[in-house]
Amino acid sequence: MTVPALRPFRAEIPQSALDDLQARLRRALWPDDLPAEYGVTNERVRTLAEYWLTEFDWRAFEARLNAYPQFVTEIDGETIHFLHVRSSRAGATPLVLTHGWPGSVVEYLDVIGPLTEPESPDAPAFHLVIPSLPGFGFSGPVRSAGWDRYRTARAWAELMDRLGYESYGAVGNDAGSMISPEIGRLAPEKVLGVHVTQLFSFPSGDPAELADLSEADQAALAHLQWFYENMFSFNQLHSQQPHTLAFALADSPLALLAWNAQLFGEHLDAEFVVANVALYWLTGTGGSSIRFYFEEAHTASHPEGPTTVPTALAMFAGDFQSIRRFAERDHANIVSWHAYDVRPGSGGPRDAAGHYAAHEAPEVLVPDIRRFFAGLVRPWPLLASAHEALRTAVAGVTDGTLPTPCADWTVTQVIHHAGGDQLAYAASITGQAGPDFNPFAPSGEPADTASFLEPKLAAAAAAFATVSREATAVPTPLPQGPLPAATAVAAAALDAAVHAWDIAVATGQASPLTAELAEALLPAAKELTPPLRGFAYAPALDGEAGDDVVSELLRYLGRDPEWKA
Repeated sequence: MTVPALRPFRAEIPQSALDDLQARLRRALWPDDLPAEYGVTNERVRTLAEYWLTEFDWRAFEARLNAYPQFVTEIDGETIHFLHVRSSRAGATPLVLTHGWPGSVVEYLDVIGPLTEPESPDAPAFHLVIPSLPGFGFSGPVRSAGWDRYRTARAWAELMDRLGYESYGAVGNDAGSMISPEIGRLAPEKVLGVHVTQLFSFPSGDPAELADLSEADQAALAHLQWFYENMFSFNQLHSQQPHTLAFALADSPLALLAWNAQLFGEHLDAEFVVANVALYWLTGTGGSSIRFYFEEAHTASHPEGPTTVPTALAMFAGDFQSIRRFAERDHANIVSWHAYDVRPGSGGPRDAAGHYAAHEAPEVLVPDIRRFFAGLVRPWPLLASAHEALRTAVAGVTDGTLPTPCADWTVTQVIHHAGGDQLAYAASITGQAGPDFNPFAPSGEPADTASFLEPKLAAAAAAFATVSREATAVPTPLPQGPLPAATAVAAAALDAAVHAWDIAVATGQASPLTAELAEALLPAAKELTPPLRGFAYAPALDGEAGDDVVSELLRYLGRDPEWKA
């Protein structure tokens, strides 16, 4: 199958479209003026429309957008537009940043510089991929149905694969805060972590969930109720009859401005508001963008259970206030939770200050993103290397019935055992459920060994990502019980690396147990192995002259480096 090309793109709106826009704004028909309780006011829309007509310079904005590398490609039948801005720093971490409605890629323009080229040499740097949501801006209008958070997450994972990123982070706001966790669910082996500005978790209806809520959480629920009763009509209409509204949004820039402005706070600068609205108008995506809500409301099926990749929330006062009790039900690995207040001196409950944090408060959001991902980028390189060795060995398996150096276990049984052990480490740290089989008596033939193993490795990596390097008592499934952080990590890595060797030699592959990895694991083996002999490791074998470090490690663990089936 041929992968669609990534084609360079420039925003180049025809002058005739800009002339038509000006003419429509000049001859706009206005409704009667009514107070704010009836909706967005004439005064508000007149101010923005006048700015759009007399001050906003699309060509200047277009030049700003075109200053960054942009591309389009076809994914799942639709044209996807994205900015791809790479850092000059070696070792920069890739991030995919996802906006929402009525926002666009404009949301993230102010953070491109600080994230890709930080002033301080000590600050982490990032490669940025900033796609336009399907049906939004230059990614639209879409021609097909079904573009909900799940389909979009699949498209973003495909996009990052096409760009060659083996690991990356996902950042989101608004709809992006719903899509980004799903990218992590789809590709936990690749997504380092998810950073969002909202965790949209709501009460399930169980009265016990509402017991003993803090005053802050009760206030958050009260504000949510207020929003539902006073501001939620857009969601209802988008979810039920988006095309009915689309006629007005396609025909009148004034209608589009008024409709979208209801969720752009009055404290926001007119340049930002109008740039977003103009992008919708000039690409004809006012109507297709709101279909996201319809697709969300009509999603037939979706994944069950909480997400597991490391997750961070940077929450802003004035915006949606997440409640941790509910969020932890839906996201099992929240490792960073920060609340900020960047509200201006004025502005009522309709203002939602902080919702567009990447534009309103980049000096707050950027450090939060930096801190979170700095702690996740291979926080435990030893474990990452051991997991990669195990993945490599499993990927080369063609016959799971072959015998291995592990007593009477077949290759499949070793894979089951290795996965069970990694899941046991994750369960010990997080308190979540462990393996549903006995790792010391594994059996059964998984239909796809890689898909069986990967969630276990992802769970272990995510669990250890929450462990501080200074921790002195990390829970483990070993008879030794809690161990210092580095020792606990080494124990999990030792298990994965040795079983990678078992699988590789049993299936005729080159050993993925490198000298570097063996050298790092040997001290841990000598510290941890003695109490484990007899049920996890066999008695040590005598060494031989000329043994390399890999052979020394294997013999210490009771493995014959020259083992043959």
